[in-house]
Amino acid sequence: MGESSAFGGAVPRLPGGLEVYAGEDGAVTWSGVELTVDVMRELQAGPWAERAGDLTATRDIVTELRSLATTDMETAFIGTLLATEPEPKDWQYGEALAEVLLEHWHGAVWLWDGARDRRTRKASLPGADLVGLCVADGSATLLFGEVKSSSEAKSPPQVVTGKTDGMIEQLKRLTQINDHMTLLKWLRHRCRTEEHISAYQTAARRFIGSAGKDFRLFGCLVRDTAPLASDLSGPATELAKTVVEPMHALLTAWYLPIAKATWPTHAAAGVGDSG
Repeated sequence: MGESSAFGGAVPRLPGGLEVYAGEDGAVTWSGVELTVDVMRELQAGPWAERAGDLTATRDIVTELRSLATTDMETAFIGTLLATEPEPKDWQYGEALAEVLLEHWHGAVWLWDGARDRRTRKASLPGADLVGLCVADGSATLLFGEVKSSSEAKSPPQVVTGKTDGMIEQLKRLTQINDHMTLLKWLRHRCRTEEHISAYQTAARRFIGSAGKDFRLFGCLVRDTAPLASDLSGPATELAKTVVEPMHALLTAWYLPIAKATWPTHAAAGVGDSG
């Protein structure tokens, strides 16, 4: 896949994808990208479903549980237990897709798979959808963001413009200090390597030195509709009233050639037996 890019400036043409519109307003950049069948096939080969279901960790845990079973009855119970685990929803596949694309094409570094934080069948964790680091130009910044998936014909869709839980309003709230300490603690606790700790400290130093203004916002819209610049152009202009340098925001709409309702099926089709 493509190399990481810095924030600001022109959004790079994605390998196998077609940038269909782009714009910039102050500290806010936006673009719309059609994902081709070839890109979808590459994602389907593993990273998309892996991110949505945390498959590697699941396989490790299943292997451990099976090693603890000493009777046929216990082994059968493990099978019953596995059957109770719900499949990720289509919107969770949308979030997973955004994380994969941001990681490979925009320098995002994720210290933790959000799938591991699901504690109930209907888990909806508080805070930002995206919490990580943006690594570019030899430095690191904090990364906060939101992801929305939509099949709505309206442009921009309600998930972007909603007055309380729309993406733009959520991003505006992320510019405020209220939740920053919680997100910083969450992120630091998940630094597992010296490299991650060093990058986190670099990002935190920039954040503190700017009185909480130097970080990156990502707003991601995942669509199965025809690309329309109006999906992001108006919302980006609205967000630009709040986001000012040294803060930067990137809004990206990815247009998939497959229906939203079939995302779980398409993602899972490229994954072998996870048991």
